Amino acid sequence: MKKVRFSLLFAMVASIAFFSCGSNDKTESKKNANTTELSNASLQEGGELVFGSATELNNFNPFDSITADVRGINFNIFEGLVKVSTDGTFKPAIAESYTISDDATTYTFKIRKNVIFHNGKTLDKNDVLYSIQKAKDSGFAGYKEIKDFTFTDDDTLVITLNAANASFIPYLSNAIVPADSTNLELSPIGTGPFKFSEYAEQNYIKLTKNNEYWGEKAHLDSVTVKFIASQADLVMSFQSGSIDGFSAEAGTVMQLDEKTLNKYQSNSNAVQLLALNNAVKPFDDERVRQALCYAINRKEIIDSVNYGYGIQLGSGLIPALTKYYDDSLASTYETDIEKAKELLAQAGYTNGFKFSITVPSVYTVHVDTAAVIVNQLAKIGVTAEIKLVDWATWLSGVYKGRQYDATIISLDGPLAYPTAFLSRYTSTAGNNFVNFKSSSYDEAYNKAISTINEDEKVQFFKEAQKILNKEAASAFIQDISEFTVYNKKFEGYAGYPLYARDFSAVHMVK
Repeated sequence: MKKVRFSLLFAMVASIAFFSCGSNDKTESKKNANTTELSNASLQEGGELVFGSATELNNFNPFDSITADVRGINFNIFEGLVKVSTDGTFKPAIAESYTISDDATTYTFKIRKNVIFHNGKTLDKNDVLYSIQKAKDSGFAGYKEIKDFTFTDDDTLVITLNAANASFIPYLSNAIVPADSTNLELSPIGTGPFKFSEYAEQNYIKLTKNNEYWGEKAHLDSVTVKFIASQADLVMSFQSGSIDGFSAEAGTVMQLDEKTLNKYQSNSNAVQLLALNNAVKPFDDERVRQALCYAINRKEIIDSVNYGYGIQLGSGLIPALTKYYDDSLASTYETDIEKAKELLAQAGYTNGFKFSITVPSVYTVHVDTAAVIVNQLAKIGVTAEIKLVDWATWLSGVYKGRQYDATIISLDGPLAYPTAFLSRYTSTAGNNFVNFKSSSYDEAYNKAISTINEDEKVQFFKEAQKILNKEAASAFIQDISEFTVYNKKFEGYAGYPLYARDFSAVHMVK
């Protein structure tokens, strides 16, 4: 699957997620814990992992890349002042510690000493200042809140905000890079446990162990990510031994011999949805959007497309963000054909209408979901036509150009925080490709990000989700479950409440 993790997830296939924060009843996978514990008896240092990816990766600039697959790889290369943990909390990274003022307007960081970039340069305050400014210039979420940022000495960074924000820390997990970096697209330089060493266009990338890493070092010597076009080809490559692992759909895993692999179940931590272009008829009418929500049978999609592996959703937030997630919304639009027809009649579409669903052809799960939805909508007299396009065309025409009626995709967030998922539905958001406009939503969202009281923050984020649901910004479907499989020679997995592929957790078995 893919993701625009613009965060768009536009793929289920490659997602690694936060399994323990929400799962379905399917528990057949060999390992489904959020993080596996490494056994000293079986752990073997060194070795190379060859991992298959159904998506070609070609831009690793952390300030510019827009796909989830790239961000998953970048998790190994780059680090911010802080870094997300598997439990969703944030721990110090390039900053060894931090404090927050009582009024939540001033954040003070002690920068870790002797952090070495992959090019051999020792990180200093100029790199930190450059990276923060780069994030501001790139329009990263949250950075417009920064009033000032400066070093009071060589190791102490002080960030002052325009207004109180007790939840600003997640934004500071964005990458710190060397000052005046060039060509980060194909020569990314970070401080993470792996460094980028080789790239062959349309073929592979290679990461090598960072022996100068300040933290716990990776076990593998290297990881090669090979670009393989389809799930079928990934399976063949895995069975032949030309790759050691890949991310797979449930149906694919069922074709594999359980005795030959180690398997880890997770959720994609992305929201699959039938995205409706609110700026075009008939989807500019809330009643039409609601009608489609009532016509779609989410359980049927999960059961038929994903063999029951998925979590039904009712809003644009993932269940992994448990504290902020409103699980009551998942059952709001239980399938009701008569209600759907009634809403269509009220909107003036008694005889239904026709529209097209543009789907990136490389993602089987989205194509198969579209086929099920076509049949479901036919029951209310709506004719949907599937229009398959390649990924580049989807990005340019649908996501950036907004020239479409509807599409099926999975949307992720670059940060493990509600703003990463919910900000895209604000009226002025540049990545609001569904063109949802709601003053009540904008108000609730703005209250959520401005209040200093955490209980109020939770309340307003949940209110924003309710508005997305009630006004049917789109038809939210599921957080897809998937599997990461390895050859028996490899073990180890770490899942996070965002899209991340942590190769430092993988090791060879003695």
